[in-house]
This record gives sequence, C-alpha cells and structure tokens, in this order.
Amino acid sequence: MLIVFVLLLLITAELSLRVYHQRTMRARLPIALRPETRAITWDDIRDKYRIVCFGDSITFGEDLAYEQSYPAALANLLKEQHAGLDVALINAGIGGHTSVQALARLQRDVLWYKPHVVIISFGLNDGNLGYWPLDPVRERRMLGDLYLWERLDSLLRHSHLYLTVRGRTRRLLRRLGWLGRPTEMSMEGEPQPRVSREAFEMAQEYLVARIQQNGCTALFLATTTPVAEAFHADLGPALQQRQRAIYDEYNRVIRGAATRDGTHLLDLHEMLKNHAQAETPSLWQERNGYAPLLAEDGVHLTPAGEQLVAVSVLQALDETGLPGSAPYRRR
Repeated sequence: MLIVFVLLLLITAELSLRVYHQRTMRARLPIALRPETRAITWDDIRDKYRIVCFGDSITFGEDLAYEQSYPAALANLLKEQHAGLDVALINAGIGGHTSVQALARLQRDVLWYKPHVVIISFGLNDGNLGYWPLDPVRERRMLGDLYLWERLDSLLRHSHLYLTVRGRTRRLLRRLGWLGRPTEMSMEGEPQPRVSREAFEMAQEYLVARIQQNGCTALFLATTTPVAEAFHADLGPALQQRQRAIYDEYNRVIRGAATRDGTHLLDLHEMLKNHAQAETPSLWQERNGYAPLLAEDGVHLTPAGEQLVAVSVLQALDETGLPGSAPYRRR
C-alpha cells in the first residue's frame, strides 16, 4: 500500500511539474537571449510573417546594441523595401553556443514561434580550438555514445521531477561551496575543436530535419563569417592556420548540408571576403583586410559587418523566401 501511495505521489508531482514548466517556459527564458527576444509574446507575432535568426554571437550582435545586430537591421530593411509585409524578426542568438547546444534549445527558441523562415548560423564555436569541459558530454549525448552513468542521466532527463530536484540540489551545493562551476574553456594538451566534424555534420542534419518537419516555408544554412589574424593570436601562426583550415572544413559541411537537404545556402564567408577584397583591392590581405567589418578581436562583427549580413540575407529572402517570390509556398 505504501509503495502504491509513493508511486501515485511521484506521478502526481511529475505531471504537475510538466504542466507548470509548460506554462512558465516563456517566463524563464535565459538572460543569454536578448531582452527584446525574451519580451516577445505569441499575441505580438500571431498574425505576422515570422523569421527566426538562430545562431551564436554573430546573430546576437556581440558588444553591439540590439538595433545594430543583423536581425534588427534586417527588420528595418524589410520595412523599407516590403512595406506591405508585416514581419516579426526574432533574434535567437546566444553567444558561445555550438550547433549541439542549439539542438537542446530548438523547441524553445525556434519552433515555439512557428516560423515561416529560419536562418541557421552556427560553426564559429563548433570549430573553435579549445573546448569547454561539458562539450564532450553534450556531443556524446547527441551521438548516443554515453557512459553507463551518462545513459542513466540522459534517460532521467525526460523527467521534470528529476530535473527539478537535480537543479535545486546543484544550486544548494554551489551555495555551500561543495560544487564548483566548470571552467569555461580548456586549452590543455593539443587544442581540439569544441565539436568534432562528425558531430557538427550530424547536428546540422538534425537541425534541418526538425525545422523542416515543423513546416517552415524557407530554411537557410549560413556559413561562418571569416576570422582575422587577431583571433587566437596567442596560439601562434601554426595553430591559427589550423584554426582557419577547420573553419574551411566546417563550411564545406554546411555547404554540403544545404545542397543535400534541399535548404538554401547563405554563404556569409565568401560574401564578406569578396566584399572586403572589392573595397580594398590594392591593400587586401586576408589577415587584416576585414578591418571595417570585424571587431578588434578578429571574430565578431562591427555594425558595418552586421549591416552587410542583413543586406545579404534580404537578397536571399527576396530570391527564395518571401511572399511573392517564385519558390515561396505559404503554409
């Protein structure tokens, strides 16, 4: 009798927490998202043409005002050139995120908006030399290659009761000083990409499949924006060259996924490179020729860089993803 009572109590708690979390999901959005994004309600966008820009710090607009991020710039361009189209632009960028982390937040940060168009832009963090301690665990979880205790944890993560107890326990242990936070980045040993090439390709395929199943009108895969010599300057020329080679390889994965999965390719790497070369043809050097477009850290975009991305996205939307364009099919 006691066992039955305990089971009923656990089931009741689980169901109650599921309902509670579903109702409060939007009220508990992480502060890593833009405040403007966290403030969006379904009533705000219900009758609008919804475009979600899903990515990392390039999408977020690192160290820039919201109005200078490319999603906000794109919204202004659409209002100017498509005045009759009531558009909602959602900036779903979080700095430091990989495509593996993107899978974990896809439902909350993309599919919840029931988007007509989605622009996926990941890769800079995936290919970044130097990993966070949790990256291998996330990757193994996605690939299904888990240790026994990780398999048990992955199974239990389907329970809202387990997640609640686990989260509150970890917070209590941190307050007591018994549990530290993982180091953000490790460069011990030979530097490796945060996400392996195999896992990056699989994550791209999973993202595309799940978004297409949701029925969006147009889906764009964007290559990574270029990096300059200032990025990872502390690693030395040899590792910097290896870093650029990794980004080239991951961009080939993105281009292949766009072709294979029937999505649209948004080649930001080539677009920015060609623009920089055209602007300073006599002075062009890849290591510093991106100066007007890249910030001093050699990786994040300046307002001019974000604006150029917005212009390129608008052109791609005009060609494939807006009402009135030839391939457009309304849901």
